[in-house]
Amino acid sequence: MAYTLDIFRYDQATDEVPHRDRVEITDLPDTVTVLDALEHAKAEIDGSISFRRSCRSAICGSCSMNINGTTGLACKTPVKSVLKADRSVQVDPMPNFQPMKDLVVHMDPFWDKYTRLKPYLQPADRDEDHERERRVSPEDMHKLVAVANCVMCATCYALCPVVSVDPSFAGPAAIAYAYRFIEDVRDSKRKERAAQISDDYLWLCAHCYACSYCPKHVDPHDDIIAVKRATIEEGLTDAPGPRHALVVAKTVKQTGMLHETEVIQGTVGRFNIVGLFKTAPFGMRLALAGKMPPLFLKPVPKVDEIRTIFDTLEAPTL
Repeated sequence: MAYTLDIFRYDQATDEVPHRDRVEITDLPDTVTVLDALEHAKAEIDGSISFRRSCRSAICGSCSMNINGTTGLACKTPVKSVLKADRSVQVDPMPNFQPMKDLVVHMDPFWDKYTRLKPYLQPADRDEDHERERRVSPEDMHKLVAVANCVMCATCYALCPVVSVDPSFAGPAAIAYAYRFIEDVRDSKRKERAAQISDDYLWLCAHCYACSYCPKHVDPHDDIIAVKRATIEEGLTDAPGPRHALVVAKTVKQTGMLHETEVIQGTVGRFNIVGLFKTAPFGMRLALAGKMPPLFLKPVPKVDEIRTIFDTLEAPTL
């Protein structure tokens, strides 16, 4: 099978701007992966092509890169599944990272956010106090199995639109690992971990589900929701993010609808005069456009059924 690898090329030590090289591949089987093709190009055509790889089995997470606009593991991506109409495959470094050399990126921001979470078990007692290892029930362990499959490939971080506009956001992988320890019954730092991840801008998550595209099917999005709930359970609600979530839940439970006027007040803070004053121009623009939300809402018919859902789920509200 013949095709072309369209490769991003850049060396931070010598290049001012990146360029692209097109490498023709003609003598590999139809079953090869993108990583196989890159290995062949490096070994047989241009030894200067740089990329990370190790296990070749979707275990180490090293070969994450952007393939035809979608980030994923090159070792898990068959070439024939991504061939474009012109029989080319475009490979680029992961977005949201600074390129170092060709497809190799600086991973420091990703690892820094992971390290801040202290990603290791912190039990209340000492190992020496136990004759055997600390036991965990199958039910408690089941909650941690999915996130334990994370190989820290950073695909979710590269796909996250919030990271692209605000690099201070912890990112999906770090939050998923916070969940892994927050929900571990052996750990004693639940509130401290919830506070740390909250300080790392947990509530900036826009719930766009981009991180659901995970090569290991971890689906960090569900873990992000669980961590947000944990911060509320730990009483970490004095910030716009949790206040917004709680007041939205409150108005929907009370009326069956989103009461926008109350949501703004609840999110900013009813006694935050300066903050409320800053929202005044927005309110005036809404009024001039005839889109000012009503000050009071009449509950929808059968609102009791909606309230029953909240009570059944034990959903927290203001």
